[in-house]
Amino acid sequence: MTHRSLWLVTLLLACKSAPPPEPPAPPAPPEAAPVNAATVTPPVAADAPIWQSAAILEGKCKATLAEIEVIRGEIKAGAPDTLAAYDRMLAKVDRLSGWLDLSANVSPEETVRNAAEACQRSLGTLVNDLNLDRGLYDRVAAIEVERLNPLGQRSTALILRTFKRAGVSQDEATRQKLKALYDEMVKVGQDFDRAIRDDVRTIEVDPSELKGLPEDFIKGHPVGENGKVKLTTNNPDFLPVSTYAESESLRKALYVAFQSRAAETNPQNLKKLLELRHTYATTLGYPSWAAYMAEDKMVKTAATIEKFLGDVAQVARPRMNADLKELLARKKKDDKKAKQIEGWDRFYYVEKVRAEKFGFDARAVRPYFEYNAVTAGLMDLYGELFAVRFVKDTEAPRWHPDVEAYQLWQGDKQLGRFYLDMHPRPNKYGHAAMFPLQTGLSDGTLAIGALVCNFPDPKTSQGPALMEHDQVVTYFHEFGHLVHQLLATGSPYVNLGGTNVEWDFVEAPSQLLEEWARDATVLARFAHHVESKEPIPAALVQKLRESAEFGKGTAVMRQVFYASLSFQLHNQKPDGLDLDKVTVALEKQYSPYPHAAGTRMYASFGHLQSYSSMYYTYQWSLSLAKDIYTRFQKAGLLDPATAAAYRTEILSPGGSRDASELVASFLGRTTNLEAYRAWLQSK
Repeated sequence: MTHRSLWLVTLLLACKSAPPPEPPAPPAPPEAAPVNAATVTPPVAADAPIWQSAAILEGKCKATLAEIEVIRGEIKAGAPDTLAAYDRMLAKVDRLSGWLDLSANVSPEETVRNAAEACQRSLGTLVNDLNLDRGLYDRVAAIEVERLNPLGQRSTALILRTFKRAGVSQDEATRQKLKALYDEMVKVGQDFDRAIRDDVRTIEVDPSELKGLPEDFIKGHPVGENGKVKLTTNNPDFLPVSTYAESESLRKALYVAFQSRAAETNPQNLKKLLELRHTYATTLGYPSWAAYMAEDKMVKTAATIEKFLGDVAQVARPRMNADLKELLARKKKDDKKAKQIEGWDRFYYVEKVRAEKFGFDARAVRPYFEYNAVTAGLMDLYGELFAVRFVKDTEAPRWHPDVEAYQLWQGDKQLGRFYLDMHPRPNKYGHAAMFPLQTGLSDGTLAIGALVCNFPDPKTSQGPALMEHDQVVTYFHEFGHLVHQLLATGSPYVNLGGTNVEWDFVEAPSQLLEEWARDATVLARFAHHVESKEPIPAALVQKLRESAEFGKGTAVMRQVFYASLSFQLHNQKPDGLDLDKVTVALEKQYSPYPHAAGTRMYASFGHLQSYSSMYYTYQWSLSLAKDIYTRFQKAGLLDPATAAAYRTEILSPGGSRDASELVASFLGRTTNLEAYRAWLQSK
């Protein structure tokens, strides 16, 4: 679960990503058009979609890079409004980079994916060159900020900070060194991502090994001509097998395959990436990449990250130990010789204890979560909360037949549009993420985003496409990112719009909205049994919530392990670094589960590329989300006034204020860790 963004853009230009300039909005559809029913005809695009072919993408890339250079020249020649011109330049980057990132990760055509990656490298080189251009910096530094309004002053300050963090004040030789380092970082990072995306592993097992799995899963995996059933490391296979398969040998085989993806190539890629990042940061005068990346986040320093993770571990470790004791006792009923809970046991035995201790079986809720019903229910809910409506657009160009396009409306005003690419296919991004594609602005520039997930596919399922409740939570989370992207349109400046907030806050709005996926009243709106059509019983949801509390200690400590690995790999000199030894040592220190022999989980840990040292942000943001949630707990999850205040105070401003100010404005006080600690310690 993640907010996907090009780190090259967020790091150096403080803006995310987006597509070509948006044409004027079409006339409004009927006021009360129901979700999934109304259709509209989109405006004719000025040019073909960037992802339609490699030639089109390459042409758009070349033209946009040339346009950026023209604006750079205008600024250095003395453009009458330097900030406005610079913002136009940022918009060009914004309107190219998002589609490149998306195309590289979802296009069915290898030539398009390769062309997108090539353009990403070219754009990254140009962006880095802009931020090391002293002439350009001098023009921005000469802006008379006292003549600007507060938003203009903030936008200018962030641009100047970006220049300085890129190294514009360094001498010419150092700037050239930084350019070379940066270009190589982009290239190696792409290699790392590609290796994970392209390595979908399969195992073949006897049909008898599927005992315990839901009937719809078994029906969806027919026996092949060789008498075997094929399973992949994609989530629609991995999660059910890990959760329900009674065969430990099957769970282990798929787990080892999952944790071995990209193991042949990515150790070298990661080692090189760590070396490049460390050299880049130390060249700029920072002790480590972790320190460099922390500076412009809420945490400010690497020491704050280390202390935060230590505090979380201290609170969560007793819960983890209690969880493990109970899990091992349950495992011993199946295997008297069992001595520990393994990684491939974690979902299975948590599910067993939940079923036996709380009377809850996750398979019992699956028939209530059919994919299409969840989608419609989610849109209906978010539409009500945020006073908007989602209109399906059947005529919009799409990069694959399975992709759906929508428009977002408020009254007679279109606010944005988005795409849902929700089911697995070869050579597609393998997890769940929101790709920001265009920053919406107060001048009417539409916000655009895309959800890319890997949920069960109604077209290929043998029967209804049933989701795990965890997948429903993921859907609510990622759609929370999308809502943030689409509603953060209150700024006139690109670097203050959309999800351009501090990176360690960006997960908070999406983590907050996970709470709605666990509420009985909310779920009863759309979670209807596929056969009886009855809404999910409140008693069943209560069991789900109670049982979900078990295993919290192991889950949080697993996250602490991931965050510590992300942080520690970037907070030390990479010289002589043994990735396997560091990983095993940190697993021993933090992870509830021992290292699985023969695996290299770090090789497929994609956040080491996209989030680098900042995986801590998930728990940091969660602490903020738990605090924000306290106001909804008091007023009610469906309270319109509270939802409106949340939209106004936290979502709509985008990055126009510091995240701490946004939260304080909504809560009426400074944020604290009390709600997060209470959640961690609650039974």
